[in-house]
Amino acid sequence: MIKNLVAQRLASHGLLTPKDHVLASLRQTVGIQAQAQKEAELNLALRTMDLTKGELTALYQEYKIVRSWANRWTLHLLTYEDWELLVNARQNERLPKGYYQGQKNLAERILPFIKNELCMKKRVSKSELAKLVAYEFPEFSFKGYCFNAIIQQMTQQGIAFVEANSSQRDHVLVYVEHFKRVPVEAAIQELIQRYLIGFAPAKLEDFTKWAGLKMTTVRPIWKAMNVDEAEDISTDVKEKIRNQTFIAARFDSLLTGYSDKTWLTPADKISEMWTKNGFLLAPVIFDGQLIGRWSYSISDEHIDFLVEHWLPFDEEQFSEKASVVARFLNKEIRQTKARLI
Repeated sequence: MIKNLVAQRLASHGLLTPKDHVLASLRQTVGIQAQAQKEAELNLALRTMDLTKGELTALYQEYKIVRSWANRWTLHLLTYEDWELLVNARQNERLPKGYYQGQKNLAERILPFIKNELCMKKRVSKSELAKLVAYEFPEFSFKGYCFNAIIQQMTQQGIAFVEANSSQRDHVLVYVEHFKRVPVEAAIQELIQRYLIGFAPAKLEDFTKWAGLKMTTVRPIWKAMNVDEAEDISTDVKEKIRNQTFIAARFDSLLTGYSDKTWLTPADKISEMWTKNGFLLAPVIFDGQLIGRWSYSISDEHIDFLVEHWLPFDEEQFSEKASVVARFLNKEIRQTKARLI
């Protein structure tokens, strides 16, 4: 029996009906987690009709899609407008002191220096900024995470975002000339509304887990909005889910957007989806149930798929979904293997 909760959330996430344009897909879940950018792009391709890399590249170059540390201090791809929204909603947050590794006072002096350099040059790579900081602040130690923390703080303050198609090791920061600042309460209220469109049905605990915001900050706003947390699903949507296959790539918001992992992942299978070092694997859903995970390997012009599953699934339907991935990556499917785990 397909649960109402599963059917509604698959529909809310845009997996039931892919969008016509990638910006609409990106807005649906208010960004896509992107510490592994290829996986983020695959999650967009699985939610968007006929998405190409060329289309994404053009949007990156126009800064209609940007990269930044966002929810839970993790990297995301976002529309520029949603980046502004998240920065405003999180404007009272502070990075954990441990990120600065004993150099917080020095970091607070370095940040305005970097801001000034960005203001003059408009876009600067991380490596270029490191050279400038090393010259001006020879006492600063680049060992550990502190320099990254300074860059994160700049994006969190709305000073700059990361150029989406720049290297994740040497990302390029782009200075923001006219950031639109709004009160934090108004931004959180809008963020809640947007979250409920892309993740409903959901509870307060789900939103705070997804956003990484403090419960004490969000609760009064949530209550004032009189949010309806009930499951409301039509028979038509449940029938569209029945006996159908859905897949997402790694780090998908289906598995990061809620406080309770077991809404989709059986408790005894959590270790099959979350690795010990924190990697979230790619889900395969059939007939409203998580039945396993999938992965791929690429060689030359070909791509091979592997499905590791604990419940039966429709191999033909999986192949149809896998073809979306292959087409986006411009590869030809060579084989798809299945293995019971």
